Amino acid sequence: MGDHERAEQTLALLARRGAYEALLAMHVRGGTATFAQIAAESPRPATLLRAMAAEGFVVSPRGGTLDGDPRGDTNFCLTTKGQAIFTSLLRLRQWMASRRPPTRVQLIKSPWAGTA
Repeated sequence: MGDHERAEQTLALLARRGAYEALLAMHVRGGTATFAQIAAESPRPATLLRAMAAEGFVVSPRGGTLDGDPRGDTNFCLTTKGQAIFTSLLRLRQWMASRRPPTRVQLIKSPWAGTA
């Protein structure tokens, strides 16, 4: 698989519903969260965690297979790659939020409102 295809695959994974929330669940807990904690934040966490493990974003210290649903107390940890990806996602979200068009209320409160 070439770099372009790999990047497309990674972006498709990160765009899946619940992917950001699964990574966030681990991030806010110092990089490690239980399956139950992740499941509380993200729909279909087992499927996402399998895909994220295949991409090298997360690992389970217990090792083994993810063929079945993990137990609620199974820990998952962000890898260095997963932490880097999540940090980039956070920066992107912050950048996007800083560039949102002003709301109507912000426009009304502007010191330049009403001057032409």
